[in-house]
Amino acid sequence: MYSDLVIIFNFIISQWSLSPQAFKDAVLAAALAKAVLAVIWWTTRVLVAKFPSNLALSAFQKLLNTRPAKLVVLVLDVTLIDVFLFFAGVALLDLHRGFSIFSLWTAALFSFLFAYMVMVAHSDIKKY
Repeated sequence: MYSDLVIIFNFIISQWSLSPQAFKDAVLAAALAKAVLAVIWWTTRVLVAKFPSNLALSAFQKLLNTRPAKLVVLVLDVTLIDVFLFFAGVALLDLHRGFSIFSLWTAALFSFLFAYMVMVAHSDIKKY
């Protein structure tokens, strides 16, 4: 079964024309973009609350509250959900094949990250 999963995974990666390194880079770029956008949104909201009369901050917040900007966030959410679901599945399969502290830790971590991103995406969908 393990060799079948390796063949399927390699087939999927080859269809994307991504090497494993490029796949890792794409995941890291999506996570970084999501984190940067979240910090920008939070900072803008805090600054507008502190300085409501600042026209530049108000205009920037209006730009961030457009549907295209919110759609970008949703796409990043879905991308990270897919990645965390995949890695949680791989970690759980590894845990099933042979118990180790590392496989237990990674299964718990990626399962938590998957559940967290589903909650974040649900919140972002309600805002959209």
